[in-house]
Amino acid sequence: MTTSDKLKRSLGFRLFWLGFGLLLGVPQLLDGIMSGMKAELFFGIGMLLVGIRGFLRPVVLGRAMALKRDDSAEASSIGSTAMHGVLSLAMAASLFTGLAIKLGSS
Repeated sequence: MTTSDKLKRSLGFRLFWLGFGLLLGVPQLLDGIMSGMKAELFFGIGMLLVGIRGFLRPVVLGRAMALKRDDSAEASSIGSTAMHGVLSLAMAASLFTGLAIKLGSS
């Protein structure tokens, strides 16, 4: 299956996750850069990574809530499993770091 065929599968969910990450990540990232707040910077980076990961391997919410294994998710995934793992770890580390800095400074 080519990349363009994979993009066509679950396109709505791909765009949802990308928009979600951009909508929450870009303002936080800009706040962190403009005002020098590290917590917002890390949180913004983490949310951008959420959007990128969701675009590359979309999560269909109905199937995720029902805890069903989605065999078509593997077929529609763009990129290797290792890349998705690294993105997930970077995303979690960035979000947790932002949260720890925010809670530690208050």
